[in-house]
Amino acid sequence: MKVNAFAQVGALVRMRAGALHGAARRRAVGGLLLLPTLMTLAAVGGLALPENGEQNARLLMPTAWLGFALTAVLAAGTSGSRTLLPRAQTVMFPLTAGAEQLGALLLAPLNVAWLTQTLALLALATWGFGTPASLLPVLVLTIAWIVTSTVIAQAVSWLIELARTTRAGPWLIRAVIVGGVLTATVLTLTGRVGALLDQAPTVRFVAALAATMAGDQGPWLWLLAQLVGVSIGAYLIGLWLTARWLRRAPRDQTRVESRDYPARTDPRSEFAAALRIDRAGVWRSTPLRRGLATLIAAPGLAAAAAGLDWSLAALLPGLVASGAGLLFGVNALSLDGSGAVWRESLPGTARTVLLARLVVVTEVCLASALLAAVIGAVRAPNPPSGAAVIAVLGAVIATTAQVVGRCAGWSVNRPYAATLRDARDQPAPPTAMAGYSARLAISTTCTGLLFSTCARYDLAVVAMTATIAITALGLRRVLAALEQWDDGTLRSRVITTVVG
Repeated sequence: MKVNAFAQVGALVRMRAGALHGAARRRAVGGLLLLPTLMTLAAVGGLALPENGEQNARLLMPTAWLGFALTAVLAAGTSGSRTLLPRAQTVMFPLTAGAEQLGALLLAPLNVAWLTQTLALLALATWGFGTPASLLPVLVLTIAWIVTSTVIAQAVSWLIELARTTRAGPWLIRAVIVGGVLTATVLTLTGRVGALLDQAPTVRFVAALAATMAGDQGPWLWLLAQLVGVSIGAYLIGLWLTARWLRRAPRDQTRVESRDYPARTDPRSEFAAALRIDRAGVWRSTPLRRGLATLIAAPGLAAAAAGLDWSLAALLPGLVASGAGLLFGVNALSLDGSGAVWRESLPGTARTVLLARLVVVTEVCLASALLAAVIGAVRAPNPPSGAAVIAVLGAVIATTAQVVGRCAGWSVNRPYAATLRDARDQPAPPTAMAGYSARLAISTTCTGLLFSTCARYDLAVVAMTATIAITALGLRRVLAALEQWDDGTLRSRVITTVVG
């Protein structure tokens, strides 16, 4: 019997919704209503921007549209996309290729980076073409571009996942990545980025919208028809790739789990043993390895290519630290999986396991934020002042403490079962991840803006004071989580959940 993809996706959504009660259901409904509300506000907000900036907005639009497409493809290609069910659960609830494809597309708006760029595109479009004659065409064309870019990115992600199931695929992907990085570096160093952007295909879209303002609807309709055709084609290609991916076994995780690891000397303490287990768990998890590499390289290289000054470089640590926390820190104890029962049965203090896990989360966030800040500051146009260096380092320390403190509370109070084995696995369900992402993004961005202001105006004392205060607040949250972990009832509930 042929199963309809829409019926499967609808059944899964109803199953997820049925598990929500009380405040959780209200948050989910509010989150769903928030998306169209924010998009409407962004479009209206663009109309309220100063009229004398319309020409600048039109000049920025081709680059912004192209940047959205490239970011969507890179994000989906390197770390995959959200799925309605982890691959391990599809043994009990088998999904068709159509349901996998449709579910991943429907969950795309739950990504805060996707949503932020979408809102920026809508505001920029209505700012540049906010006249009664062109308002509807510009909104329709912008939304069509967003949809097309998302569908193409999803098809690319399935292609990459399928390639990774072959013997030569991973090496080919690495070669493409290295080639892309080298090409971007050469273009940046030779100063040809601007000339290349002037020839971007998205320039045609701005020209078509300008023609629409003059009463010529032909170019706009032709471009809209092209986007619709490309979206349909990309969706069908993605469907074909998904069907073949579902028949393949994952090679990356199988290779890691089937390898023989030589015995090592015994650790000197119980805490050192816990750290060794947790560090190995992070490194041997496919989604965490890929996520860390992308998280460090992408923002840092983009900042280096743009030549950000030190005040703007202070914004990078918060962005990267929050992303690192979302890899596994928001549900840190899920890294053990079914082994959590075994670890709980070992002799020793109960607090050691959680403390070691939070130390590993801190290491990941701190190293990622520091490396991204260093890479981004390589091509800063001017040498830094002492206050700017203090502000950037303060942003690294403060945002790390901020993220770890949040992650400690969420890991103890809101556990989820997650294997973190397959490349598309995540530490929590999509709706929960969207909430975590939004809260971390808002808090770390505000912190980054504070340190950016300190770097710009040489406020070294303010930067040091803010670093101490924010770090102390994060440590307080960590200590509160450790005290909660001493409660045997709560600890049993968490362990039972993460092994589920």
